[in-house]
Amino acid sequence: MFALAEPLALLLAGLYGLLVLYHMWERRRRRLVVPSLLLWQAVSEDVIRARRFRPDLLFVVQALALAALILGLARPYRPGLAESEPTGRRIFVLDTSASMQSREGRQTRFESARAAATERLAGLPGDTEVMLLAADNGPRVVVDFTRDRAAVRAALTSLQPVDLGGDLTLTLAFADAVRQRTDLPTAIDVFTDVARASIPATMRDRVTLHQSGETDANLAITGIQVFQGRFQDPAAARATIQVQNFAPDDGHGVLTIELGGTVLNRTGFTLPGRGARSFLFDRLPNAGPLLARLETDDALAVDNAAFAWVAPVRPLHVLLVSDDAALARELRELAGAVSGLVVSTTDPQAFDPARPGDADVVVLHGLAPNPPLDVNALYVFPHADSALFPATAEVEDVEVIDWDDTHPALRGLRPLAAMPLRRGRMVDAPPWMRPIVRSRAAAGEFPLVLAGERDGHRVACITFDLGAEGLLRTDRVNLLLLTINILGWLAPGADETFVVRTGETADLGRFPTDTVTVDGPQGATRTIPGPQVAFEPVLAGAYRVRSDGVSRLVLANFLDPTESDIGRAGRDASSELPAAAPRSTADRRSRPPSVSAAQPWLYAAALVLLVVEWALWTRRPA
Repeated sequence: MFALAEPLALLLAGLYGLLVLYHMWERRRRRLVVPSLLLWQAVSEDVIRARRFRPDLLFVVQALALAALILGLARPYRPGLAESEPTGRRIFVLDTSASMQSREGRQTRFESARAAATERLAGLPGDTEVMLLAADNGPRVVVDFTRDRAAVRAALTSLQPVDLGGDLTLTLAFADAVRQRTDLPTAIDVFTDVARASIPATMRDRVTLHQSGETDANLAITGIQVFQGRFQDPAAARATIQVQNFAPDDGHGVLTIELGGTVLNRTGFTLPGRGARSFLFDRLPNAGPLLARLETDDALAVDNAAFAWVAPVRPLHVLLVSDDAALARELRELAGAVSGLVVSTTDPQAFDPARPGDADVVVLHGLAPNPPLDVNALYVFPHADSALFPATAEVEDVEVIDWDDTHPALRGLRPLAAMPLRRGRMVDAPPWMRPIVRSRAAAGEFPLVLAGERDGHRVACITFDLGAEGLLRTDRVNLLLLTINILGWLAPGADETFVVRTGETADLGRFPTDTVTVDGPQGATRTIPGPQVAFEPVLAGAYRVRSDGVSRLVLANFLDPTESDIGRAGRDASSELPAAAPRSTADRRSRPPSVSAAQPWLYAAALVLLVVEWALWTRRPA
């Protein structure tokens, strides 16, 4: 079964009429030399015969040549086979975000999309180069441009969706940039559950969209939080879990809370369509990982579980080296009010940097010995001529303008902007430290708090005078919490726990060896480079990161309401799966059907026939 890429070329078949008229006219005007007129007795009958069209060999050859030319211009091809697709390059964008795990009947959206991509791949001409991109929270080049179909099929088979939100815009921008850089005609096929209306307007008519997904039935845990102070007992901690129904109909489920593997509570509930509810749990009996698990019959499972961490109370021994009596008194009062915090003080003259003692954290007020102490240390308002933190200027009436809320020392704090400071000191930070709280003066931006690690010890520096601010003043609650958080970060436990979101980088600190083992969800184990480890989980669950007796627990949550709203975009009526979606107008304009394999042969046949026609014409009788 053939189709024509340029069917209007068949209108040229009208030339056959002209060809017939030409042959009839040519026969009538032909002069013949005869020996006698007696042979023309039947003149009337000859006139009748002259008006009849009697095709000869010359006409047949001309008609065949004309047919070959017309068919060549019509560009015949076979739909569904390679000849129907343009040659050049093709970019496949396969959505691997979390919502593609939604189950639609017997298979997931991702499995449907992968089947469509595989079918599309099989229909491409053999000389078309294909690039495969995975799209989740950014673009990933899985296979670069290649004609190796087996390699692309193998990559499609090995790809799996991850527990990350999707950023199709970024991936499409990357694909479009690749298309613009290549000299060959390049088209983009997108296999996703996102509707065309959700694609950036500049790209909607420039891609071929293959959309999967019908259902919107999904209940999800969209938030989990444990409220517990740095030195607060687990019994005083509280946990809240936010559950949301993304379907328009009522949703039913059971929320189970486990602490350290023990079930604490099971609650059945019904949520109205598009509704949400918060569940509060207190009087937690002990420390450990807190698991909230949702039992419900919905399409997406990855957002039905979330982790939190209930921290144990660990004594923290702090040695304050300062001659500021007010600061020493405030820290001792703070220790009296906070269980687990033990503070001792000493004069700078009595402190030997070579023997800092056994304290978990040494707080140096106005001091900055170089090299740094061989312990976890907090430098507060280091003196102006410090070699470790060389000062460049003094500033007054300082305000916080920015802070890194992803740093563990600042996580969970309320906005710090409303915390004016009396005075500060602009210092040059050593290269192994980075600012986590910043301010700005006329001379430019400068750090208020620095944090880093050196030789296996954590170090922080506060560049304003903590003693002059007054830790226990009622209007300095944020400053008090900031100080407690920094002290807690400086002295992590031997088995520190991190609670992060998938796709978020957790700074796990330093490990003893250059190779670190990661035991991930579902029993997967792998190794990553050390000793300084920044870990980014892409699957939700519990990870154990270990090396030579040092261990970190990473609890990764998938909490993305946008991605959990699996029916958010609706279905694009113009897209079908598993069949290939029709190409857009712009797509057709930029990528017309290629020259079919038959077209050159038709032109060649026409040329041969014209040569034969010329030979017959020159040899015909005069």
